[in-house]
Amino acid sequence: MPTEVEQLRDLARAFWAGKEIICPKHPGVKMTGTFVQTTFADHIFLTCPRGKETIAIPQRPKQIPFQAQQVEGFVENIQRGDANLCYRCQSELEVDTKENATTGITHFTFTCVRCFSWGEWIGHPEKAKIGKEP
Repeated sequence: MPTEVEQLRDLARAFWAGKEIICPKHPGVKMTGTFVQTTFADHIFLTCPRGKETIAIPQRPKQIPFQAQQVEGFVENIQRGDANLCYRCQSELEVDTKENATTGITHFTFTCVRCFSWGEWIGHPEKAKIGKEP
């Protein structure tokens, strides 16, 4: 079951990609989305036409995918025991890891809890070295 941060990240990601967004409460119903800019709080508003529910996703700063080197740096930080913060808004990152026990390959997904920017890295964590070939 995805966390709330993962769900909001995926909804924002689909909105910015121009994809259809299906209502989480009413399967099969497409939500309408708008981006609202104000002087203090930009948001994506998603509205379900059936239940009239609205999901507000804060977007200051706007969600973007992290660069590959940034994500690899997050993996290196984990190996050293350092804290990871979003490069854009200095908020905490939610980390989801899935390790394949037979191959030792780990799939990391990093998501900012504030701007919902994200990045993925797959490989052997001990081989994460920025600027070097795995």
